[in-house]
Amino acid sequence: MAFDLAAANAVFKEDYHGPVREQLNNDNPVTKRLVQNKQEATGKRFFVPLHYGRNNSVGYRAEGAALPTAGNQKYKETTANVRYLYGGIEISGPTIKAMRNDKGAFIRAVESEMKGLVRDLKDQRSRALFGDGTGRIGTFAVNTSVNTLTVDKIKYFQIGMKIDIVNNSGTVTQTGRTITNLDKANKTITIDGAAVTTAATDYAVVTGDLNNEAMGIGGIMSASLQLQGIDPASNPWWKPSVLANGGTPRAISQLLMRQAIDTAELEGGKIDWITTSYGVRAAYEALLQQNVRYTKPMTLEGGENVLEYDGLPIFVDRYHESNRMFFVDSGEIDLYQLSDFEWMEDDKGAALAPVPGYDKYAATMFCYETLVTYKRNAHTALMDLTEAPGYAV
Repeated sequence: MAFDLAAANAVFKEDYHGPVREQLNNDNPVTKRLVQNKQEATGKRFFVPLHYGRNNSVGYRAEGAALPTAGNQKYKETTANVRYLYGGIEISGPTIKAMRNDKGAFIRAVESEMKGLVRDLKDQRSRALFGDGTGRIGTFAVNTSVNTLTVDKIKYFQIGMKIDIVNNSGTVTQTGRTITNLDKANKTITIDGAAVTTAATDYAVVTGDLNNEAMGIGGIMSASLQLQGIDPASNPWWKPSVLANGGTPRAISQLLMRQAIDTAELEGGKIDWITTSYGVRAAYEALLQQNVRYTKPMTLEGGENVLEYDGLPIFVDRYHESNRMFFVDSGEIDLYQLSDFEWMEDDKGAALAPVPGYDKYAATMFCYETLVTYKRNAHTALMDLTEAPGYAV
């Protein structure tokens, strides 16, 4: 029997749906732990009441004095929406027809496309889960009528990535510009098309992602960002503990790490893991060697080896913001998920569908989720740390 569209759909749905889920949940150490904490949603918005204040109408009195005025506990509701991540592939009609007598050849072609899609979806998700929901991947320096642009950090840009340039008021001034080259040492990107001019407050996002990305750890760890409908400026209890040094880099130390943990615990947090960049981890490892202290790496379930501090695992990620460590209470953070990665299907349950007007077929995967926290001051951001030499920021 010919390998037709119906057979192709069976390959997509039966042979590749399971492995996609498994790879996305396990390849990234931080994402893996966030997914383990996932909260399955029943609606696109969640509501959680927060207890933030005590009944302060208590106190000692002299004999016969008036009793304290009655008071009450204080509550506030927090809420957030899931965000929507998509990825798609296309296969031409001639490709399907040419392989109609060789199912194995078609499966290999599909597998190649699927592995690329899995990698790219995972990459986008992992980057976003370290961000703040805005999609910002770098801020520009002043660049005047050029195609090679200086940025403040280079690690989030990729050759072939399409970016939008956004000004300080949140207006997209350039859209769909493709990055054709990167210079990590000089922190420059080269884009296609006409030369552009940027201000020092302009920034870049992946095309179409402005304010559409899932909330990430970076947003939770910001003391100024409004999060889940609550403004920390008027609700100071809704701030993470932030230990900064006024923007001046300082060396990592065990004393600073101890302070970060204790600060969260004084607010009722229970830190159980730490995240950081490769450069800060290298600086911490050098500190241990400098102090003539050998620390055997902690071996986690599954055989993963990580550095540790006071029995807490330290995870690194290439998308972690440079010059900082995040101390996380995993009991107060969840990946709120309306849908895990799934195929977009038509009313007949088919994932692979004709593209109107073209001799090709397309399939789309999607995921609806966002990161939430229930006690923001249970976490600590240790800022302004010096990266080890040679690490790109």
